[in-house]
Amino acid sequence: MDFRIWKLTGNDPEAKKKAFTFFLCLIFSFIAWLFIKLSMEASTLVPVKVDVSNIPENLIFTGQSDSTFIFTIETTGIRILTNRTFRRKNLLEADFASIQRVRDQENQFFFTASQAEVRFSVQNDISRASLSAHPDTIFFRAKNAFVKKVPVIVDKQIDYRPGFRMYDFPEISPDSVYVRGPIDLKDSVDFILTSPLRHSQADRDIERQLNLIKPFEALQVSLSEEKVQVMINIEEFTEAMLELPVLMNCPEIEEAFPDSRILLFPDRVNIFYLVALRDLNAISSDMFKVKAQCPDTLAQNQTRLKIQLIEQPGLVELSRIRPPEVEYVWIRN
Repeated sequence: MDFRIWKLTGNDPEAKKKAFTFFLCLIFSFIAWLFIKLSMEASTLVPVKVDVSNIPENLIFTGQSDSTFIFTIETTGIRILTNRTFRRKNLLEADFASIQRVRDQENQFFFTASQAEVRFSVQNDISRASLSAHPDTIFFRAKNAFVKKVPVIVDKQIDYRPGFRMYDFPEISPDSVYVRGPIDLKDSVDFILTSPLRHSQADRDIERQLNLIKPFEALQVSLSEEKVQVMINIEEFTEAMLELPVLMNCPEIEEAFPDSRILLFPDRVNIFYLVALRDLNAISSDMFKVKAQCPDTLAQNQTRLKIQLIEQPGLVELSRIRPPEVEYVWIRN
């Protein structure tokens, strides 16, 4: 038809009415055809992953012959389009009590396709007769497992500003976790490390949430926690000094030479230690004790004894002792 004739005809109200009626009939015909087609039987494939729940603590599953049942479902096309079960990733939970042990195999188990069909049918309100699953059986391998509580250790590398140091130990919450894995790894797991904590020029408290590093990732070791909260207190430190008397305690010499005496020169020494500014006034000389090592009774030319710090408060760190050795005279009667 000539375009000019179609254009003139298109402006005619009667022609417009006929065209509208035609397109309306076409649409209804298409809907009727689609409804008939969708009402007919059709099939679809639905992958369903199997997850075993409530596994006893003394067992750990180390492998399985397959992870997924493929369900062939015979139903109407309308249900395939409208049922979300067919359009999402499905998960079928199998309680450990429902799986069966392979005869004469202590740690071998299996779950059948017929069991999966029953569970899938109930879970999704689908007729059992319209289902079929493949493979016909999934086998599971297991090992004896251990559960062990171990401490968490912070993997830290901190560079401090001059005069600043870490105060006390890192605060970790929780400070320990439960580890579960194959029994043959029990003696190989004594602690759990955090992800690395790196910081430079630190002069204030550091608070971070750190991931826990799972040991033996490929060997199915699991942790009761995935993250911990870490607080590292940082304080400014200074060096302080105290003068202390040198103690002698040599019971073997006193027993062998009851009337002898050991004289020290000098009999007092200075100790230098690092302490946080906040604790400086809380430190006193009675919190420390130093002693001289006992002389060797067989030594011929020994004239000096080494000084040892035997008591100190937990708030300080020893820098040095001056002098580190003292002379002595052993007077034997």
